[in-house]
Amino acid sequence: MKIPSASQYSGATIVRSSDRSITHYALDSRRCVPGSLFFALRGKNSSGIEYLKEAENNGAVAVLVHTEDIQRALSDSSCAVLASDDVFQALMNLATAYRALFPHVRTIGITGSTGKSTTKEAVGKIASALGPTTMTNGNLNSEYGLALSIMNLNSDTKYGVFELGIDHPGEMERMTQMLNPSIGVLTNIGNAHLESMGSREVIAREKAKIFHPQIEAGFISRHSMYGSLIQTLSPVKLIRYSTRDVSAIDLGLDGWQISYQGVSFRIKAVGKHLLEDVVGAIRVGSYLGARPVDIAHALEDFEPLIGRSTVQTSRVTIINDTYNASLDSTKSIIRYLSRLSWRGRKNAVLGPMKELGTESRQAHLEIARALVQSTFTKNFLYGREMEEAYQTIKREKGKERVSFTQDFEELEVMVKDEVTVGDLVLLKGSRVVQMERLIPTIEEGVALHG
Repeated sequence: MKIPSASQYSGATIVRSSDRSITHYALDSRRCVPGSLFFALRGKNSSGIEYLKEAENNGAVAVLVHTEDIQRALSDSSCAVLASDDVFQALMNLATAYRALFPHVRTIGITGSTGKSTTKEAVGKIASALGPTTMTNGNLNSEYGLALSIMNLNSDTKYGVFELGIDHPGEMERMTQMLNPSIGVLTNIGNAHLESMGSREVIAREKAKIFHPQIEAGFISRHSMYGSLIQTLSPVKLIRYSTRDVSAIDLGLDGWQISYQGVSFRIKAVGKHLLEDVVGAIRVGSYLGARPVDIAHALEDFEPLIGRSTVQTSRVTIINDTYNASLDSTKSIIRYLSRLSWRGRKNAVLGPMKELGTESRQAHLEIARALVQSTFTKNFLYGREMEEAYQTIKREKGKERVSFTQDFEELEVMVKDEVTVGDLVLLKGSRVVQMERLIPTIEEGVALHG
């Protein structure tokens, strides 16, 4: 894309031009490469204007800055300079215009309180078997991430599979305006981001906006809360899916053996919640025209992204479910592993579930009840929100069955001292607490005990 086109599509003004082409877009100066347009966005703790030199050193051929930062941009860089009163809006404008350049691309937008990434990855594999496919990279599912992902489309792309995560009202409308998804998928409605959204019904209404007036088809889990309400808000009859749409044999930590319309294959996703996400992808793939054999080949040995109930096995088996934690997903994995046949001990190491607002106390008490009813030998609870859950488990199961701390280093010592060879360890907590930090500690502790 030429500098004048970027200016036209974004609504920005050209302050200093260049004859070099833009071939890449970046919000982080460290991710700039030769040909990048760097958006100097303003964050809570820093501003992109501070990193213009780094962006240019890494290959940026143009920067887009706030109007009041023009003079600094001209002095701190020698590349092309574009300016806008609102850099964020300029990014949205550019992504929207870029999407419109490829009307032939069938785009699939995927949202929901949990399961977005797993569904996206599985849909992406099936779509890739049908033609060139562009996908959201990893978990870049914010408005910013969606904009960058859209700008990976090209003339050869046949399908675009994008993850849409929202945490406040109004966000889904902006995202659907950018993406204009041909097909929408809503995995479920939970209490993620309840603090900023206000209520589950608000969450349902906001996520339902993925089914915009021009949507071609919509899919929703049969078990999703507010399914009837969401249907009334959708302009199309929603296609409902569930694990009953396939025959599935539970292989425990080895995943599931699935049979779909007479064709069998295996996936390495652990837990029934991940099975349902894959079934949603199968139904979307079938709608796109994939044959059962195409789907089987695409999903054979499918594994979710790291941190989504992924299994790490050595002398101790770790269920890494640390990407995020909601009430539904935490209860689901606790119940699944509780039923799992295991020769050694089972340990749950749980961090808090964040952003639950007024439902936080009740949600953490529900987790305590799930652990009381579970077959876990020892429960390690971390974070202020878990203190009452700790008291509940101690009262019901005895103090030897549960530990609690608000100090991560103390948690590391507790886990390191008690986890041993042959144990199964569940790690789960909200993204912000980064419970995966315990993995090296667990492995080190097992090595010492061994």
